[in-house]
Amino acid sequence: MPLSHDVWPEGLLTRPGRETGAPCIVLLHGLGASMEDLAGVADFVDPEGRFRWVFPNAPVRPIRINGGRPMRAWYDIYGFDSHSAEDMEGLQGMARRISALLDHEAGKGSSIILGGFSQGGAMSLYTTLHASYTTKAVLALSAYLPLRTHLPAATAESPPVFWAHGKQDAVLPLSYMEIAQQIMEPLGYAVSAHRYPMGHTLCEDELLDLRTFLQAIADPQTR
Repeated sequence: MPLSHDVWPEGLLTRPGRETGAPCIVLLHGLGASMEDLAGVADFVDPEGRFRWVFPNAPVRPIRINGGRPMRAWYDIYGFDSHSAEDMEGLQGMARRISALLDHEAGKGSSIILGGFSQGGAMSLYTTLHASYTTKAVLALSAYLPLRTHLPAATAESPPVFWAHGKQDAVLPLSYMEIAQQIMEPLGYAVSAHRYPMGHTLCEDELLDLRTFLQAIADPQTR
């Protein structure tokens, strides 16, 4: 079933799985990027086609740290400092839209894994942990935890989190992951944290670890 323009008018890329009803991974790009930026992850991480992949475009909107000029973004960014105010209204509104997209994909018989890079990873964490959309896992790649002081406690439905971060990340420092882990684990969340000798990017070792993580989800008996 093709995705209706009314469901996601900004556009998206898809890669089918080898089987009908394969688990679906929805991967959200970073601030100012586009759906094409992460598309290569699917072929590297999942050459066997165990998963179906969906890469949506974020809407174009004015962004405060960009001088109010428009760019693709899941919500507004007021500053990169850990004490900057956050766009709660934007996060809430986009979580509702992403939830509708995930419902559409789940309607094809797929379980859902949600993840993303940088702002896309933060949006994924918000949608699953704050907005409580049930997924099989969350993939936070060089991300941060939005509204961290308002995080609810984990429930039996809370997904495991794969979190990868660069030790030399100058955009979102490694401490963002470490602070998030210190907040999340006492609240009952399962966080698999990985550190790599890289900046604000992806690396081969990270993607190999992600592949291992996803294989365990596709084949639970191998855990």
